Amino acid sequence: MRGRVFFRYSLLALVVVPISFLWLFPQVIRCMRVSYSSDFRLLEKTGNVYSSRTATAKQQAELREHTQTARQRIRRFWGDKQGQAILIYSPSQDEYETYCAGGEGAGCSIGTPWGTSYLVLGPEGNNADVIAHELCHDELFARLGWWRVKREIPQWFNEGLALMVDYRFSNPSIWEQPDSLTSMESFADEATLESFSHYPMLKLADLESTREFFGGNSIHTMLAYGTSAAEVARWLAVVGRAGVPTLTNAIKAGNGFRQTYQQLERSKRERAMKARKRPGN
Repeated sequence: MRGRVFFRYSLLALVVVPISFLWLFPQVIRCMRVSYSSDFRLLEKTGNVYSSRTATAKQQAELREHTQTARQRIRRFWGDKQGQAILIYSPSQDEYETYCAGGEGAGCSIGTPWGTSYLVLGPEGNNADVIAHELCHDELFARLGWWRVKREIPQWFNEGLALMVDYRFSNPSIWEQPDSLTSMESFADEATLESFSHYPMLKLADLESTREFFGGNSIHTMLAYGTSAAEVARWLAVVGRAGVPTLTNAIKAGNGFRQTYQQLERSKRERAMKARKRPGN
C-alpha cells in the first residue's frame, strides 16, 4: 500500500514540477518552440544556433564567427566541451525581452531541470566574450546538472568562472598557462590580478545565492562580479586550469564544493613548497 502511494506521489511530482516550472518561466516555452517559430531560422553549419530573421547578413556572419571563437575558448578552458546549449540571437530588444526575462544585459542563460539549456543573446550579445560567458554557464550545467548547480554551487563561483572566459573583464593569462607547479609564480605576480585591484571587495558569503548576487542595485551587482572574478582568478592562478574539471568531477562524485575547492588549492600549494625545498631549486 505504501509503495502504491509513494508511486502515485512520485508520478504526480514528475508531472507537476515541469508544468509549474513552465508556468513560472514562460520564456522557457518560447525557447523550446524556437525551431518552429517563423521569426527565427537555424544558421547553417552552426549546429544549434538560431538567428532572428531581422538580423542582417553581416550580423549572421558575425554570429557564426563569434560562436566558433567562443566554443574554442570553452574547449581550451575546460579541456573539452560537453554543453549542448541552443543559442538564440535577436538584434531587437523587444524580441530579446520575450526570450530573456527582464531583457537586461547582453545575454542570459536558461537551464531547465530536464537538462536542456538555452543561451539567449540580445542586441549587445553578438560577440565572442558574451557567448563564451554564457557557454561557460552551460558547461557547468552540462557537467553537474541543473539541480546540483542550483543547490551546491555558490553563485559567486558560477559567475566568476564565466568571467574567466569573458575577456571584457579578465586577462586570459590568468588561466592560459601550463598546468604545472610554475603556475604559483603567476599567482605571486601582482600583475596577474591587476585588472581586479580597483574593485572594493564584497564578502563571498554574501554572494552565495542568485538573489544575493543580483538582488541589489547595479553598483552592488558590478561589485559582486568584480569580487567573484578576483576570487576565481586567484584560485585558478594556484590550481591551474586543470583544477576546474577536477573540481566538477569531484562534486559530481559526491564531494562538497567548499571542501574540494579549498583542498585543491591547499594540495597545489603544498606540492609547490615541497618542490622548492628539493636540492637544486
